[in-house]
Amino acid sequence: MTEARGDFRRSAGVMCAVASLAAAAGNPGCSRAEDAPGRTIAGSTAGTGGAATTSGAGGGDGAGGDAPYAISALAQAIAFDATPDAGAAYVYFTGIDAGGRAGVFRTSAHGGAGATEIAAGSPFVAPLGIAASADGGRLFVADPGAGSAALDDAGALFAIDLPGGAVAPVRGGEGMRARGLEVARGADNEERIVFTGRDREGGQPGVFALPARGGEVSAIAKGSPLVDPSGVAVAGGGDIFVCDLLASPDRTATIFRIQDGFASAFATGLRVGYPCGLALTRDDAALLVLTRDVARGADEVVRIEVASGARSATATGAPNHDEPGGLHRAKGADVFAFVDHRAQEQGSVFLLRP
Repeated sequence: MTEARGDFRRSAGVMCAVASLAAAAGNPGCSRAEDAPGRTIAGSTAGTGGAATTSGAGGGDGAGGDAPYAISALAQAIAFDATPDAGAAYVYFTGIDAGGRAGVFRTSAHGGAGATEIAAGSPFVAPLGIAASADGGRLFVADPGAGSAALDDAGALFAIDLPGGAVAPVRGGEGMRARGLEVARGADNEERIVFTGRDREGGQPGVFALPARGGEVSAIAKGSPLVDPSGVAVAGGGDIFVCDLLASPDRTATIFRIQDGFASAFATGLRVGYPCGLALTRDDAALLVLTRDVARGADEVVRIEVASGARSATATGAPNHDEPGGLHRAKGADVFAFVDHRAQEQGSVFLLRP
């Protein structure tokens, strides 16, 4: 696989998620940089996660409430981010195949089928974020390592037509060093890509929007307090939630809520992976965040009530499942897909249902 370079190579979060592409030692944004994934996608399934457990833990900003989710492991894979299709029949994910090629893959939401290649190899270098269109006809991928010459990685956004797998760049997404992304409808009912990255001119970190068909990028919020934003979720009313791994001096993640272009802290003290996984429930009542439970040495899904900030947590698996990645919700159901870079000794894709 092409080696990541330049600003992509220096990004705290990217080096955590794709340490096989660049040296990650000493990275302040990593929870376990030395143990980042570097193995292969396997065709076998990872088994099931068993019944979910819940607690009121999660730290800070209130606690309590139940989050009775059931979690199942779908396939072993070196995966970075995952999203169900609109009807939650399949889960698509970004990752690396057995030959070391970066790309996009698919597995059944029912498990037992391994992983199928959708598109792999060039033009992908380090595809991190993935999101699906509302009609299920396209996938969108953020690749912060693609599209530039040596030592000057600028990143690109790509669209993949389904079911064929044809890949094309999204015009306007080049040079933005895109990390995480989501697809949402704007006031004009047209789909737009909401993504995190850096603006081309000044390199300021921010959250941006781009028509899904391609066009001109607009800045939703950029600069302070954002430092290294990754995962993003968009509410139906237009509010945007974005996770930033480096915005807090204590090396925990901060989730900002963006309203009318103004970013304010919504939740703090979270230990997350990269790209940070977060998604809103279908009714926008709660935000789910994929985190690390330090005491157990395992992942958990923290549910944060948007109105009150109250938290509850669902344990996701056994100890050593502790390198969380991206998380997304199906457009048509409260079904979520997420990944862990270390689960089952190799990495796995999971499904979470109420």
